[in-house]
Amino acid sequence: MTLVPAPAALEEPSPSRRAGPVRLLVYGAGIAAGSLALVALFPVVSGAPWVAVATTVEAVPTLSLLALVALWFGGLSAHTLTLTAALPGLTHRRALLLSLTGSAVANVLPLGGAAGVALNYRMTRRWGFTPTGFASYTVLTNLWDVLAKLCLPVLVVPLLLLGLPVGTGLRHVITAAVVALPLVAVTAAVVLARPRILGPLGARVERVRALAAGLVAIAWRRLTLGVALYTSLLFLLLTASLAVTGGHVPLRVVLLAFCAERLATLAGLTPGGLGLVEVGLAGALVLAPGADPVGVAAGALLYRALTFGLEIPVGGLLLAGWTWSQRAAG
Repeated sequence: MTLVPAPAALEEPSPSRRAGPVRLLVYGAGIAAGSLALVALFPVVSGAPWVAVATTVEAVPTLSLLALVALWFGGLSAHTLTLTAALPGLTHRRALLLSLTGSAVANVLPLGGAAGVALNYRMTRRWGFTPTGFASYTVLTNLWDVLAKLCLPVLVVPLLLLGLPVGTGLRHVITAAVVALPLVAVTAAVVLARPRILGPLGARVERVRALAAGLVAIAWRRLTLGVALYTSLLFLLLTASLAVTGGHVPLRVVLLAFCAERLATLAGLTPGGLGLVEVGLAGALVLAPGADPVGVAAGALLYRALTFGLEIPVGGLLLAGWTWSQRAAG
């Protein structure tokens, strides 16, 4: 599931809008930088050559792979609790369709986040939802995802105080996230409760704010439960991926690495965090005393192949099926 930006002006998103040359250049640079980081830096940071990593991944039993895929799917299914809470009337099946198709588009296209929003907007409109409802849905789902990622460093702080070895840079990132969490939460709460602090707002913006505030008041438990279950199952997926590849990483270090991976996905410097997330994840995992570099590298790549790579073909197939069904329906 990929975080996507909320519609800036709350106008009807248009999937036909083309990215300008500069934005396409930025996207190409992001792909190049991410690929270079993955190919060149990943083996250096993890301490594992690509040949050994590939051999380890190929040796993972089929049943173990199926179990990992089931965990991945279970996490996405759990997250539909948040999506359906943010858009009353949305079914879990359609929420899963929105999640996978939006992620597939966001992970591969230039300006993929905007394209994913446009696609999801079109789908919800075909299902009878209003533009205001979709804008509120986008705002709430993004807000809850960001808050969940900023909450994770709070769990790591006790480990840092107990002497968990962490590089200075990562320690600063975790500290910044802990400081940012209450600021983001308070700011969001104030904006939802007292929109006048933003100055004059258009009528449509005010409707979205009012709808979002009302949904938070009645559905915050479902919003939070869905994100909490999704995050927990992602952590379990990372732990299981390392277990089947023989990474030998203790849970406290896995938690630290998972925290770093979740924060890295907020940066958005490369499409889907390609390259940067894998390098950061492996770099945090190899901090564990006695960790096997090859097992760590293979486990990190397996985890990313499921949470990032698998969404592309699965979401693409679902999008093709949805498009065909819409054309068949006339």
